[in-house]
Amino acid sequence: MLIPNSIVRFLTAATICFIAVSCQKDEESIIPESKSTLNEGKSASTLVETEIATTFKNLFNRFGDGWTGGDGAYSIPLPDGRLLWTFGDSFLGTVNPDYTRTGPLVNNVFVIQDSDELTTLAGGTEENPEAYVTPWNNSNHYYWPGDGVVIGNKLYMFMLRIRATGQGGVFGFEHIGSDMAVFSLPDLQLIDQYKVNRSTEVMMGVSIFRENEFVYVYGTRSTLGKNALVARYQVGNPTELEYWNGTGWGGQFDNNAYMQLANGQNLGVSNQFKVFKWNGSYRLLVQDDFFGAAIKVYRSDSPVGPWSNPITIYETPETGADGGNIFTYNAFAHPHVIDPNKGMLVTYSVNSFDFFSLFQDARLYRPRFFWVKPS
Repeated sequence: MLIPNSIVRFLTAATICFIAVSCQKDEESIIPESKSTLNEGKSASTLVETEIATTFKNLFNRFGDGWTGGDGAYSIPLPDGRLLWTFGDSFLGTVNPDYTRTGPLVNNVFVIQDSDELTTLAGGTEENPEAYVTPWNNSNHYYWPGDGVVIGNKLYMFMLRIRATGQGGVFGFEHIGSDMAVFSLPDLQLIDQYKVNRSTEVMMGVSIFRENEFVYVYGTRSTLGKNALVARYQVGNPTELEYWNGTGWGGQFDNNAYMQLANGQNLGVSNQFKVFKWNGSYRLLVQDDFFGAAIKVYRSDSPVGPWSNPITIYETPETGADGGNIFTYNAFAHPHVIDPNKGMLVTYSVNSFDFFSLFQDARLYRPRFFWVKPS
């Protein structure tokens, strides 16, 4: 039986740019600020313009009253105009004026953006917060959010099931599959959970793309690297996944049926990527795996590929800072967040191999935001 978590809502009037001057750190951060770049793709005639999304950067420059840092940074538009952000491991509590922090770390948090106001959803109590969503059948497992989609008056979100291994330092965890969590709207109360797959190699739901009567569900399979696979379900029937097998759709995943490049090779991806449609063609945004700095966009005539014409749209300036401790990962496109002059919103995560440095500078563990105009 499903027993929803108790919920505590941390409300903050996070008005953009209204943080007091006293809250600005005098010293420079140990990582460089992201800066606007102009990168040239493989075609010498193709230029991609990017610009830091200052409004979002300032909005998530939080000092307390809920979420103050995390990774993942999925966003889902809600029918009433609000924007739901979801994060994996997230800090709550207080960030001091010098950006040192105290406070707990929980495995997932939802943040609702309503104009320039943010509301944090977490489980537990304000004194002892917990993750917003937990697995129903194993207290030793936890969730990181995947992508989600609204269908009717419900939100269907993939949850990536994780277990701690006790080894590997900051990487002491193991993916063990994916579940589906269903939430009522507009209150975002958890009303159902069920298993999607169990595998230490295959993780479904890292990206979702809805088109007409189908929802396409993208995943990764990790062996020596990461390959991309795709399934789909009909709107209204999310429990019946059928997998792309290279030529058509079937009930089971074919271990060799990965999305491919135009040259016939398998498309290599990172843990998180996004498929979307832009200017009449399908696009796939992905960051180089193994904490690479390059963020690329591929093009296709089909949501299952093959994918071609990769363009490097951005290189993360934080990668390798602080003596090599800083790494960036999980770039993600938000095609529903558009500036008419600057393009589409893209985020990526920043982290450190030195976990304790996250307490010394809260800015280390916050997403970066930039605008891009895909060609």
